[in-house]
Amino acid sequence: MNLDLLTIANRARLGSSILSSINNSRDRIAQIMSIVDKIEASTDFSKKEKKKELEFSIIGVVSILEQHMNDMLYQLYVSFPSKLGKKQFDIADLQERGSLLELFYDKATQRILDLAYGRFDRFMESFLNAFEIKPEQIDAGLIADINEIKCTRDCLIHSNGKSSGLYLSKAGNKARVDQKDEYLKVDMVYFTDVVNKILYLITQIETQIPNQYKVSNKAYVFKQMWDATCLRRRFEFEEVWEIKSPYEIGPVDLSDDHGFSSSEIEVYNLFRYAYSGSREYKPDFALLFERWEPSSSEYQIAMSWLNNQFYF
Repeated sequence: MNLDLLTIANRARLGSSILSSINNSRDRIAQIMSIVDKIEASTDFSKKEKKKELEFSIIGVVSILEQHMNDMLYQLYVSFPSKLGKKQFDIADLQERGSLLELFYDKATQRILDLAYGRFDRFMESFLNAFEIKPEQIDAGLIADINEIKCTRDCLIHSNGKSSGLYLSKAGNKARVDQKDEYLKVDMVYFTDVVNKILYLITQIETQIPNQYKVSNKAYVFKQMWDATCLRRRFEFEEVWEIKSPYEIGPVDLSDDHGFSSSEIEVYNLFRYAYSGSREYKPDFALLFERWEPSSSEYQIAMSWLNNQFYF
């Protein structure tokens, strides 16, 4: 059984999810920057109030980055569950979740939580490995700088902006103070540096993510699904379908059964139904699952589409 085929339909939205997360992160950071600039330029706020706003804004910007990276990693894991590793799932876990797909979603969430509460360099190692980005493609110094920023954020939340032993340990040679209980300087210069580095990391990751993930859209996945079934042995995708755009395809002749057998027709109907939404082509899923073994690509792709339906 190919675990990734069970979630292949998830990938129809992977590319747009990645792009949406990137754009949303930039927009939200820009909103925070705009608010900070207005407060800094205003005479209605005291120095103490302006400093507190900078602290809250740093916390917010770091949280946006974390959510962005967690969201992208989650979407990748539920699209390619094999990336979760080779560890076998417990039968008890499967019984509790009720389905293999729900188990995938749960394991993806747990994996990200485990990574998020660990060291940032280890999170980045797992993130880059999952997205097939080579470590040398991302500036190591930038990762160390972001790690210090995250450590400062933690001190702003937990120790009123003072350094802790944990800060000194985790920030390492990037620590901005030499001992515990020293206030970590937070001003416009530092805030601007925080924003620039976080935006740069977002851009670096966006640039290095392989195209196979960024262009994973409905038309792209529709073709992948076809190529993984018995139908390709009869006809190449381009003989039956035409990709007009990343989100639009068209049939050469939707009504043509192409001489498919009764078992093949139900698989073909899955594609015709996903394209048209017409009840005329709605597959007899009971027959499809009877004719095809659960370990077959046809069975797994049909199950994936049922759980993550998309249409054109």
